[in-house]
Amino acid sequence: MPRIDGDMSDWEMVPDDYIYGTDLLNDTEDGMGTDIPPDDLDVKVTIGWVKGMSRIYFKYEAYDDFWDFERFNPEGYLNDIFELVVDGDLSGGPFIKSPMYHQDELKWEPQTDSYIENHLNFSGVHAQNYHIYTPPVNNAWVLVWGNQPWISEFPRANYAYDFDFKHGESGTLRLEGWITPYDYAPHDGPERAIESKLWENKVIGLSWSILDFDGGDRDGHVNLAHTVRMVSDASYLCAFKLMPLEDQFLDPIKADWTFDVIDEERGVVAFKDESIGEIEKWTWDFGDGESSNEQNPIHKFNKKGVRKVITLEIEGPEGSSKRTRYWEVMTR
Repeated sequence: MPRIDGDMSDWEMVPDDYIYGTDLLNDTEDGMGTDIPPDDLDVKVTIGWVKGMSRIYFKYEAYDDFWDFERFNPEGYLNDIFELVVDGDLSGGPFIKSPMYHQDELKWEPQTDSYIENHLNFSGVHAQNYHIYTPPVNNAWVLVWGNQPWISEFPRANYAYDFDFKHGESGTLRLEGWITPYDYAPHDGPERAIESKLWENKVIGLSWSILDFDGGDRDGHVNLAHTVRMVSDASYLCAFKLMPLEDQFLDPIKADWTFDVIDEERGVVAFKDESIGEIEKWTWDFGDGESSNEQNPIHKFNKKGVRKVITLEIEGPEGSSKRTRYWEVMTR
């Protein structure tokens, strides 16, 4: 996994075909379409994930001919922004304005009672929108478009920048970080929140847009989904598959396994092989004098206890490997 410290060398191992460039973007709001001059704005985005963690990692690299980040605007929208949107369970649908309200009551101004209630109870709850300042404004790295600003705080998010330019200058900015996708992210904090579960080959909703300001009004609003509706309706996000590691990063053979206690009182446990490589033989040692050569055995422990030591050994053309779990399988 990348170390979030502003040193982008961790990302060099990522193949080029995982990098999303400016050629995939469309300015659907300010008239440029897909003809985005690289001497005005040129971006590269890389998305990653780590098996076993509910994090979406990102690297954003952008050249801009005018970096706009010192003007203050109380609405928060007069600065260069990388807008990242995620729907971790592919639930789709509106996530900023609830269709249960009359939409005239949800206009930007005035902030009606319906607008406030919609924001506090609905906005960002089942999909999240991060307006990431590039670079930070008054030490704020992000504006969360939703009722849950806590999602932007460590350890639910992290970030680091690398840039060397002043407001109004041209140059290249690099940003790396992670966010946590949520199936349910309420206003009152993370205690009742439900993180999205991530696994290999799962499909999530994801997209981004770039708001480009050059000292005046907005100069461009380019996005990957080719529709600005992606910023508030998850049905318009792009479908991203969470890919397994490339073969070059995998061990040729490596034992691993998980288990599920089916019946704790009777001592019945199901074991699942999750090893890597071409495997010809499985040998399970259950630590009670019993063994199995099945790939995914179900075993009954006759003796109750909490200090079981269980080992799976696998064998194949690339050699052999063992995985032992100490005091993890427990019955009573």
